[in-house]
Amino acid sequence: MHDFRRWRDRLREKADNPAARPALYVAIGDSVTHGIMEGEVLEHERVYHQLLRKRIAKRYPNSVLNVINSGVSGDTAHRSRERWAHDVICYKPDLVTIKFGLNDAHGGEEGVKPYIAAIRDLVRLIRNETDAELLLMTPSMMMKRDNAFISEEHRRHVPTFLKVYEEGHLLRYVEALRSFAASDGLPLLDVYAMWERMEAEGVDIHTRLSNGINHPDRQFHEELAEALEAFLFAGDSVPDR
Repeated sequence: MHDFRRWRDRLREKADNPAARPALYVAIGDSVTHGIMEGEVLEHERVYHQLLRKRIAKRYPNSVLNVINSGVSGDTAHRSRERWAHDVICYKPDLVTIKFGLNDAHGGEEGVKPYIAAIRDLVRLIRNETDAELLLMTPSMMMKRDNAFISEEHRRHVPTFLKVYEEGHLLRYVEALRSFAASDGLPLLDVYAMWERMEAEGVDIHTRLSNGINHPDRQFHEELAEALEAFLFAGDSVPDR
């Protein structure tokens, strides 16, 4: 497993030297990264990357970590190309997480190659233009059936999302990203697998979607932050909470 040593070194550097450049984390992705919940409510502080920042502050209380939210609701990996320069590269980040797939999956089978091509190009750009550590993340699950958590204003979207599920598109994109990460030796936090484990344990995943469609609830953002911390600091001692 990738040990993210440079990332931890940057946090320690800032802790040891207050005059050092703050560590910087850019999270790029779609509405989940943006922090959109039910009813298009934007949670500025309860989205996973901000919750991770708070966890890291407990690990390194004398360090400073700045987090850039480069999530855009409705975005895809391919459409995000036009903002890579100003939403990622210009910050010269120390860590970048990449989390797309929910909107990409609406492109069907034909969209898988452009999805992976965009992820590959973004990874290459970050490697060439920055010293950042990289972490890919699979998307979370979306709705599999009509359910009571969907608001009336969003019911018009139900047929479209049901088609994505019934034709297996989201899982197809997840598996493509898993394969890409494995073949290129890239670290991957398998968020989709977290939902698969939930289902296997008998949880109705629709109760964990804040809008009943495709936005994880606040509790899942907490769980994702915890999973990110464990992934990024594997082997490090855990501070008292």
